[in-house]
Amino acid sequence: LPELDEGSIFLRCFMPAGVTIQENAKLAPKIREIISKYPPIDYVITQTGRNDDGTDPFPTNRTEILVGLKEYKLWSDTIKKKDLVAQIQTDLQNHFPGAFFSTGQPIIDQVMEIVTGSAADLAISVVGDNLEFMRTKADSIAEIVRNMQGAVAVNVEQEGEQAQVAININRENAARFGINVSDIQGMIEAAIGGKIISKVYDGTKRYDIVARFLPESRSTIEAIKNLLVPSASGAYIPMSQLADINYVEGQTNIYRINGKRMVTVRTNIRGRDQGGFVAEVSEKIEKSIKIPKGYNVIYGGQYENLERAGKQLSVTIPLTVLLVGALLFSLFKNSKHTLVTMSCITFALGGGILALLIRGYHFNVSAGVGFVSIFGISVMAGVLLMSAIKRTEEFHQGTLKEIVIHASGEQLRAILSILVVAIVGLVPAAISSGIGSDVQRPLATVIIGGLTSTLIFAPIVIPPLFYLTERKRYEREHGSEPPVTL
Repeated sequence: LPELDEGSIFLRCFMPAGVTIQENAKLAPKIREIISKYPPIDYVITQTGRNDDGTDPFPTNRTEILVGLKEYKLWSDTIKKKDLVAQIQTDLQNHFPGAFFSTGQPIIDQVMEIVTGSAADLAISVVGDNLEFMRTKADSIAEIVRNMQGAVAVNVEQEGEQAQVAININRENAARFGINVSDIQGMIEAAIGGKIISKVYDGTKRYDIVARFLPESRSTIEAIKNLLVPSASGAYIPMSQLADINYVEGQTNIYRINGKRMVTVRTNIRGRDQGGFVAEVSEKIEKSIKIPKGYNVIYGGQYENLERAGKQLSVTIPLTVLLVGALLFSLFKNSKHTLVTMSCITFALGGGILALLIRGYHFNVSAGVGFVSIFGISVMAGVLLMSAIKRTEEFHQGTLKEIVIHASGEQLRAILSILVVAIVGLVPAAISSGIGSDVQRPLATVIIGGLTSTLIFAPIVIPPLFYLTERKRYEREHGSEPPVTL
């Protein structure tokens, strides 16, 4: 579907890997200040790190920014939403050169992350086992995508490595002091992460009491080494004698699909169709990057929806044409009359495609639904003409030419009334710019274009086609008639 305008903006800020949540949170007021200076902005809300319920396992270097917009009627005529988004993103990038900012909309981004795993228009994932190897391949893919026309906000979703504290318990030393491994783990949990030791009840509400060491007792390796663990004899043993504690480089997070590791390159697509973009980028990746056995590249994001919709439309559209043909044949009991009437579909198809080209729209699900709709409406004009000609032939004396001209003239007003009313009724939907209009504009554009071409060509083409297909039959039944110039 075309991008639906939700009346808001959703930004994601990615600081360099390893930035603490405290340092990241200090930048949030500056981000809000920069965005709030733009007149169309109503409010700005930021969230650093993951949310409270843990459903979004984001690292500490990530900040999400929800930007509410004022009603469009209050905006200056000189600025559009896409221009505002571009200005904000450029402004933020200039103030925070080491950060990466991506833009979207809150509802569709959340839905797409749940459905496809990525809010991007296209997510190219390298799937395998070796993260370092996959990261190298992902960087190469990202470079190819950046050089593609229409690619914006290209980045590798997998965070880089960051420093971690590794605590490896020495089981022999722990046993020598009579200390269980679980006791050491409990001390580490309480000192660094905090441990629930009791609860407080306030009416129906319940609050955990968490014990945690002071920052100076847990913020450095030396402080952790000096933590004291009680032994079986009652003596307190320093953690340095019970475990090896060191800084190591480790993965910030690891994404998986179907149980296998993956590194994803994400990009949004602007100014061209997704299908053509994916076909071009997949061809370049296959030519430029060699993927060994055991690894594979998969394409996802919103492109998955395009693939699903394309498969459904590839069945729905032919089925619609066949169903219309079957109904026409049951009405006319004549294959020639059925084919002549169904020629209106070609007028509607050509007019719909031309209307999309004129307005600069790409084919999408909304446009596809519009094509399905106009097939039936355009055929109705042919049915009116064919029915009128057959009825006039039955009750009117004269040459076949006279019959065709008389019947076509009688039905012209009815065809004009039906199609013009439908066209005029859809004009507001085709030119609207309010919230939600992004979906209806391609649909209305296709229907208006298809019906307009049907209105022009059906009265001109259907009568001559009927005359050409029925002339010999009419001569056999009523005798020959003089040549006719069409």
